[in-house]
Amino acid sequence: MAPPATASASASAPVSLLFLSLPLSPSSCRGLPAPHTHLPPRRLALAPARPGAALLSSLGDAQEEEEYDDEEEEELVVVGYVSGAHGVRGDVLVSPRTDFPQLRFATPGKRWLRARAAGKQQVKEFELVRGRAHTGKKSWIVTFDGVDSVDEARQIVGSAILVKAGDRPKMEEDEIYSLDLVGMRVIVKDTGKLVGTVGQVFNFGAGDLLQVMVGGTEDTVSQPNSENQDSTPSGEHVWIPFAEDIVPDIDMESREMWITPPKGLLELNARSDKRSKKERRAMEWKEKKRLQRRVIAAKKILSEMDQGHVLEGLLSGDKVQKASLAEQIGSIDFQLFRHAMHSVSRPIGSLSKDVFVKSSSSRKKLMRIPYETLLNHEENANFASELNEGAGIIQKSKAATILITNDSDTLDAEFQGLLNSFNKLMKVEETRGSIPFVIVCPAGHVGSVQNCLVENDYFGLDSQKVWVLEEMKLPIVSMSSKLNSRKILLKSPWEILQKPAGTGVIFSLLSSNKILDTLNEMGVEYVQICSLSNKPNIGHPLLFGAVSSFGADAGLMLRKSSKETEDDFDLILSMNHVNKMCRDVTKLRFSAQQEQHVHVEHVDGQWVDVQPEATNCHRLHAEVTSVLNYCSPDKVCVIEIVQQ
Repeated sequence: MAPPATASASASAPVSLLFLSLPLSPSSCRGLPAPHTHLPPRRLALAPARPGAALLSSLGDAQEEEEYDDEEEEELVVVGYVSGAHGVRGDVLVSPRTDFPQLRFATPGKRWLRARAAGKQQVKEFELVRGRAHTGKKSWIVTFDGVDSVDEARQIVGSAILVKAGDRPKMEEDEIYSLDLVGMRVIVKDTGKLVGTVGQVFNFGAGDLLQVMVGGTEDTVSQPNSENQDSTPSGEHVWIPFAEDIVPDIDMESREMWITPPKGLLELNARSDKRSKKERRAMEWKEKKRLQRRVIAAKKILSEMDQGHVLEGLLSGDKVQKASLAEQIGSIDFQLFRHAMHSVSRPIGSLSKDVFVKSSSSRKKLMRIPYETLLNHEENANFASELNEGAGIIQKSKAATILITNDSDTLDAEFQGLLNSFNKLMKVEETRGSIPFVIVCPAGHVGSVQNCLVENDYFGLDSQKVWVLEEMKLPIVSMSSKLNSRKILLKSPWEILQKPAGTGVIFSLLSSNKILDTLNEMGVEYVQICSLSNKPNIGHPLLFGAVSSFGADAGLMLRKSSKETEDDFDLILSMNHVNKMCRDVTKLRFSAQQEQHVHVEHVDGQWVDVQPEATNCHRLHAEVTSVLNYCSPDKVCVIEIVQQ
């Protein structure tokens, strides 16, 4: 079974591949919430860390410093990076790359800083005087002996902090270093089949993941050089969550681990690219150049929009931080963002769903369908013609469904229940697998949705016609009545404050992921766009048939038995109208929702925390029901689903 076609609203900005892993222990990683955690896009760095060699050299007269040669440097491991200056007394902010930050950054003693100057790396010994955790941030404030001013602190920004490899803490009896897992053979417990060799261990926030190189690939295992490696081997691989129910047995002496993978795990995340290494490299190079141009263009646009402060984080910090910021910059849909900024800068009328339904013109095309009829449509002859017309649309693959989910704890259960009902309907209608299906969900649910599809054989859908998309986000902007005064807010120097842009941006998602072209090539004539929270009747032929019989461009489904909100919607649009909305982003209407967020600002060369006491920013948000504003009233029908 092939996995669902997937796409993401975000784009990466690559130059060099970069991953981050954390040391782990069974106690900290056994509680992986889902066996198939969605992996974020590859992190890619724009440039090496800014050198801090000037201070490393200038302090030579002030204290005894020992410069290590390459052989000795191999005995040192990276535990963090100097990400910025803090205050005016020479303190620095440190981004940890270790599971023992208290030991590494709060315990006085010798440390080593590594920076690059004139094409060569320099490693110098420093004395850590004191350190403390930065309240509210995942960083530490550290004082080094001999770094006494803000100018001296800025000179070592970007330097790696090193400790001796032999100084790592002793683990408890039931704990394991991630580095000790690298190189272990992975074997399926039930069959004894060799899967491959652990090439690397990563942590993306939801738990530890083993990157297993398929087959006998011991030669591809990366050599660890830090407490958190930032490199990744190439070649065919699969991802295996390091959870107790999946990796129950580990033999450190024989260097083997025995796994019990859930059904479909190895097939779901295995690399499907079977091209030669040369072909893959050529394709990767083209992709890197294309995405690099995207980031360069984004930088120019940010400068033109007077948002240059967003780029400041690219001048400092470690390569992971800078790569993350570059990735976020490259993922912004600037055409949509510009329109959103302009559309909320001037008052525009908005025709809400309720106002539209109550208008006299919309009531001319009204159909009331009993809820029981949707469940037992064969028993009601009143809608026979609409039912037959809708069945023909589906059987000829002229209908598609877009399901937009929300971020709730019960999403997986609701999603599975809805598609189980859809599966039963398709069996009754004998139209199994004929509807293209697009699922839009929060990033944290993409993996579980894909897994649910695989384990349930796609609920009768054609796997080649299924797409799982991550919802689109737009930056949060400061509150101001003037367009040129709004600023993108940053959560940290390397993290843009972003929030979901609303259901209305589904049209941009369809265009950016080239799904619109595919639907047109398939000959789709009607698209149902619905929310999971509205408990819609997805893919029901009677609904498609009703809209078609009215000759409408838009059909709005209402459920009088429920209390609907703006987040509850069920629309059927003609493909012609979908194309119009996708071609012209200015047809989307955005609102500016007031919110309150803590953020940082770049002031006089330093990052300053801002703690607002009231609403201080706007979230740019568009509702999909605003599509009704661009439909002629005589081209819209209302379908009321009522309880008898």
